[in-house]
Amino acid sequence: MSRHFMKTLPAALALTFCASAAQAALPIDFGGYLRSGFGTSGEGGKEACFGLAGASSKYRLGNECETYAELKFGGEAFKAPNGTTFRINTLLALSVPQNQDWEQMSPSWREMNVVADKIGTGALANARAWVGKRYYDRQDVHISDYYFWNNSGPGAGIENVDLGSAKLAYAIVRTADDKDSKRMALAHDFRLSGIKVNTDGELTLGVQLNQKRNATGAAEVTGGHLLTVMHTQANLLGGFNKVALQYGSGSAATTGGINLNAGSDDKVTRLTEQIMIQPKGDWSGMATFVYEDKKNGDTHSKWTSLGARPVYHFADNYSLAAELGFDQVKPDGQATRNLTKFTIAPQLAAGNSFWSRPVLRAFYTYAKWNTAAQAAAGAGDALSSTGVFGGKTNGSSMGFQVEAWW
Repeated sequence: MSRHFMKTLPAALALTFCASAAQAALPIDFGGYLRSGFGTSGEGGKEACFGLAGASSKYRLGNECETYAELKFGGEAFKAPNGTTFRINTLLALSVPQNQDWEQMSPSWREMNVVADKIGTGALANARAWVGKRYYDRQDVHISDYYFWNNSGPGAGIENVDLGSAKLAYAIVRTADDKDSKRMALAHDFRLSGIKVNTDGELTLGVQLNQKRNATGAAEVTGGHLLTVMHTQANLLGGFNKVALQYGSGSAATTGGINLNAGSDDKVTRLTEQIMIQPKGDWSGMATFVYEDKKNGDTHSKWTSLGARPVYHFADNYSLAAELGFDQVKPDGQATRNLTKFTIAPQLAAGNSFWSRPVLRAFYTYAKWNTAAQAAAGAGDALSSTGVFGGKTNGSSMGFQVEAWW
């Protein structure tokens, strides 16, 4: 990323949005997310982060080795006399490794879309239509940053259509091969949400159908489908419980979207559960469990993840967080890989909620893994014998971090 671009990007963004605001005579909303910090490993050098090969996520607290930010700009561009509104949404993501090269940055436009709200009457009275690039109704586990249901990208759709006992949403999202313009597929995403099944509990049902749209002469793309059943229990000890069961095949044997290189025999079965609580008192926390059985080409493996982050709140702004996470990957015909990671972190936060941000943290992280995890790790990885811990199967890291959203 050139110095000239990085110096002119903020000014260009400000000029663009100020011009839009002046034209529309409406305010521009600014929001976003960021995390940053620094540290050192127990062996010296910069901080180490611990993740298991074959696992789709890692436990985050004291275990993030980059500066990352998402800057959101948007605003209402038009409001019709009948109440229909048009809103512009943009999101710029920036990622920087934790070093002293101030110019090393990877920016990308994660969102650039327009949403029309309240587009009709009856079932469409509160419905929304949208076109553009979008994070589409993503579902994640916060403590591991695991997006288990995520069909995001350039697309179009309609949502919040009132069917009485449920809300209907449909989206069509495109995935294209960045090396071959002839390869492309579409994900047709149907969701029914808000289905009341018990007191404070509701179901969301999802069906994703992938359709290949290759040009003549392009390499084959496999079709596929992803089925999701998710139950959300609200008002549970000041928090919630969310359970999702998913089954995918072919190019949809993922967490959503399209794998253009998948085979017709690819399959995935996944169970994800998370519970977040904040009862009256000094404690809050989140726990999660993931089990995934996945076949990808000739590779078949099972991933199990179990972790928790309790937080003790001393006062309105002071708390102590701890996080214990265990990941296990069992590949067919290979040794089982294990990783256990523990972090303790005193925090200064903007409130006494589990979700209070910004938060300033000091952290100490300790991890232990087995020789199978070491052998499967990539060159230079913290778990690898070529990493900072050498032939050891344990290591530590310590440092400081800030995390914020607004």
